[in-house]
Amino acid sequence: MAADVQGVRGFERFPPLPPFTTAEELLADALPMLDATDARTVTQFAEDVVKIQNGGLWGDYSSEVTPYTAEPADITQDRRFKAVVFVGPSQSGKTAFLIAVALYGVAEDLGPVQVIHMTRPDAQAWVEDKLDPIIENSPKIHARLGKNRDDSTFSRKRFRGAKMAIGHPVANQLSSRTQRMVLLTDADHQKQKLGPAEAPEGTPYRLARNRIRTYYSRGCVLVESSPAFPRISRDFKAPGDAPHMLPPTTGGIVQIYNEGTRGRFHWECPSCGTIFEPTFERLKFDRTKPPGAAGAEAYMACPQGCVIEHKQKNLLNRRALQGRGGWLHETDTGELVGIDDPRVRTTDVASYQLNGVAAAFVSWAELVAEYLSALEDAEKLGDDTALGAFYYTSLGLPYAPRRGTLEDELTLEGLRENAVPIARGEAPSGTRFITVSVDVQKTYFAVLVTAFGAQGERWVIDRYDLTQPPSEAPRSEGRTLSPATHVEDWKVLTPLIRKPYKVVGEGFGLEPLAMTVDYQGEGGVSDKAAEWWRGRMRNGDKGRLYLTRGHGGRRLVGRTWYAAPERGSKGKKAKSVMLLNIATDRLKDTVFAAINRTDPGPGKLHLGDFLDNGAWLAEFAAEEKVGEVWKKKPGVTRNEGFDLSVQAQAVAEHKGLRQIDDWSNPPDWARADVGNARSVDLAQAAIEKPTPATPRRGKTIKYLGG
Repeated sequence: MAADVQGVRGFERFPPLPPFTTAEELLADALPMLDATDARTVTQFAEDVVKIQNGGLWGDYSSEVTPYTAEPADITQDRRFKAVVFVGPSQSGKTAFLIAVALYGVAEDLGPVQVIHMTRPDAQAWVEDKLDPIIENSPKIHARLGKNRDDSTFSRKRFRGAKMAIGHPVANQLSSRTQRMVLLTDADHQKQKLGPAEAPEGTPYRLARNRIRTYYSRGCVLVESSPAFPRISRDFKAPGDAPHMLPPTTGGIVQIYNEGTRGRFHWECPSCGTIFEPTFERLKFDRTKPPGAAGAEAYMACPQGCVIEHKQKNLLNRRALQGRGGWLHETDTGELVGIDDPRVRTTDVASYQLNGVAAAFVSWAELVAEYLSALEDAEKLGDDTALGAFYYTSLGLPYAPRRGTLEDELTLEGLRENAVPIARGEAPSGTRFITVSVDVQKTYFAVLVTAFGAQGERWVIDRYDLTQPPSEAPRSEGRTLSPATHVEDWKVLTPLIRKPYKVVGEGFGLEPLAMTVDYQGEGGVSDKAAEWWRGRMRNGDKGRLYLTRGHGGRRLVGRTWYAAPERGSKGKKAKSVMLLNIATDRLKDTVFAAINRTDPGPGKLHLGDFLDNGAWLAEFAAEEKVGEVWKKKPGVTRNEGFDLSVQAQAVAEHKGLRQIDDWSNPPDWARADVGNARSVDLAQAAIEKPTPATPRRGKTIKYLGG
């Protein structure tokens, strides 16, 4: 009985239950759905109701900040169009414009709205960082938001009379749901094929259009993104009857844009009154100057040659709202007209593309500096990743990879023709620094020695395999190296870290600036590599020895980065080791271009004629480009020379190769005289030339001419 009393008293600690919702309250919540639609446009609604953050301060939404978003926002409510597509650069106000459209659907012209972001984490971050602060700081919007706990979550916002769903591109998010509006943000970075692999249901855009069908002409799909899919051809030229057509791409938002009205944003020249599209090609700057200086002097010329300064950009954008310029769309015959002209192209997609020079939050100086720096990478390194990013995200245009122009396949015959006489194991006169690169194989270490000169010109001065364990290793006699099982075998690499090389014609030699060793391999290699590396760090080799890890693909944080591994193998805790991470496909572009260059000069990779001994020279022609990635050619077993040259390029860049602007006054590690930080007095050091190792011969690679 006492226990029962205690149990009853326990209920007294619970807070009282909320009262039942009355019929009057339910009716009051539902009545807004019966309100007549206000005559306000999306832009007028946003300026009256929505608050946004600008420069750290909250204020009224203003179409004058990003005037080019006004028409696309308003057209989402035009019953002529089932979809609105906005292709534009980053930092152009796309997010604020999309949120304004979404809020219009739940606070003005009521109906279910769905927003689809790139991934679930991105959707949640967007809600927390973008959507929620705008709702909380817009009193009239916040007053309509439900007050129950589950009325405002990461996946749903319930307003009086309407709701907003927030999701990511998976089939069940875009199937069997009826929406009046579906908004796809950063569409080109979303998964493009939804549903089972054996029976895909379509792209997010196509599925989104299915969701709005029951709303007939009131339904609309809004798609916004910077392009991310490459052009199919570099030679595209817009036809006369489609002057605003963008180059065909392998997928993404550009394909949808080309289905639509194909609108481009135009300015009216303040001097001569000419209507023209502001594009990057109209910017004038001195290409011979450093990127920063060239950007600072950039200006635009209208078609008649009138000079337009960057400080006039925002004024010209605002004048477009007054009909002096603005969006011009195509007709079926290729004329340019406003969106309300009855001759506008026959389509149910209103499409817009904004060139980055008109974007509100990016200066022309920044654009020019970014372009020239990216172009330098493409020309000197053969790596056009930064140039592609400039077109995609800064200009809002699709890009044709320059990699498609590097189609001359490297062959053994070609490498033999271009091989140069090199004294094996000796650095050419003018060498600035030396790198040693090591690849870990099952029973041997593959070693490459590279001598770098001014402006990144370099020579392979040695290539050999280490196959025998050191004498102090367990059972050293009668077995080959076993890097995965014996950490003692790694000691065979230790002398290479400080082994000096004679510089031809000089009285001094150079120790390696840095040595790299591949961290990856069969099970056990990473553990042994880390243990040996830690021992060398304790023995004073910090800054001289690096473990490397390669990463395929293009969308990486950079070309190289030095960091601890995120986690160990098989989910174990990460080892206490630092890795030089390498974007292998990007740096292989650089190595390919370096070998493919036929004349001496900046960036050229010279292969010594001594490499034509067995399979060593063939290793440099062992890979080919397949789409975006490099792969071994069919039948090839050995590609170490090519891979090791990537390691050499990576560590040279990590040390600062690309930061040297004045080779007449370089850092002390890149000097061409005895003052070099790695120089050694030959009279004090006995430099022994390595005994040439017999190459490991594999099967004849017939297509290379071997």
